Amino acid sequence: MKSNVEFLSLAEELQFYILRLLPYQDILRCTSVCKALRQTYVSSSELQYIVELGGQHLIPISNTDSDNLVPVSERLQHLRDRAHAWFRVDIRSVKTVSIPKPSYVDSFIADGHIYWWDEEDDTATIKPILPKPSQQTIERNWSPGTLCTVPNSSILHMLMDPAQNLIAVVYVNDDGTLLVNLRALDDDRFHPQAAGPTLFLSELPGSGSDVDLENVKFKVMGSHITLKFAASNYDTWRLHIWDWQHSAISHCPQRRLSTHI
Repeated sequence: MKSNVEFLSLAEELQFYILRLLPYQDILRCTSVCKALRQTYVSSSELQYIVELGGQHLIPISNTDSDNLVPVSERLQHLRDRAHAWFRVDIRSVKTVSIPKPSYVDSFIADGHIYWWDEEDDTATIKPILPKPSQQTIERNWSPGTLCTVPNSSILHMLMDPAQNLIAVVYVNDDGTLLVNLRALDDDRFHPQAAGPTLFLSELPGSGSDVDLENVKFKVMGSHITLKFAASNYDTWRLHIWDWQHSAISHCPQRRLSTHI
C-alpha cells in the first residue's frame, strides 16, 4: 500500500513516463485497478497507442522524419479504424462466381473484379464482384489471339488493373525479345495515359540475352510496372521498372540480382 501511495504522489508526467515503459498488458492491469491511473491512461494518446499496438500484435516503428511526423493521436485513430473495419463488413453481400480450375488457369482479384487467364487456350475473362456503387465495372472475354495481336508472339504473363482501366501483357516476339503491351481494359484501344503502346527493356551490357521464360514475375503498382526474370543459367535475376505513364523505356535499379538473395 505504501508503494502505491508513493507512486500516486508523483507528478502525472512522471507517472506517464513510468507507465509507458511497461508492457501493454501491465498498463492495462494498472489502469484497471486504480481510478487515478485510469484517468492518466484516458488522457494519454501515447499510452492508448502502446496498448492498441500490443493488442493488435504490431511492432512500433520510430519515425525520425521530422517533416512527416504523424501525431500519436492520428496514428491511434488509424489503428482503431483498421481494427474495427471488419465490423463494417456486410456479410450478407455475397456473390458466387464460377471459374475454370485447370492447373494452367491463373485467377486474380483486383478492385472489385475477378479475372482469369487460360494460358493454354490463350483466353481471358474479367467480371465485377461486389464493386463500389460509384465504380466503373468491366465485364469482358478475350478469345484466342486477341490478348496479343503481334504475329508469332508468345504470351508470358498478363495483368489487369480495373482501377486504371489497364491491361498489360508480357510477351516474347519471334526474335526472343521481351516486350510489354499496354491497352485500355474496357475496349482494347491505346491507353490514353500510357507513354506508348509498347514498353521496351533497356539494354543490359554484358548480361547476356538468354532468358528463362518459366521464371517471369510481373506486377502493376499504380504508375509503375515491374518485370523480373531469370537468366537461363539461373545465375542472375534481372529487374526492370517502368514509369509507364511517362516513359516506354525501363529503368534498372540493379543490373544483376543474385539468386541467393
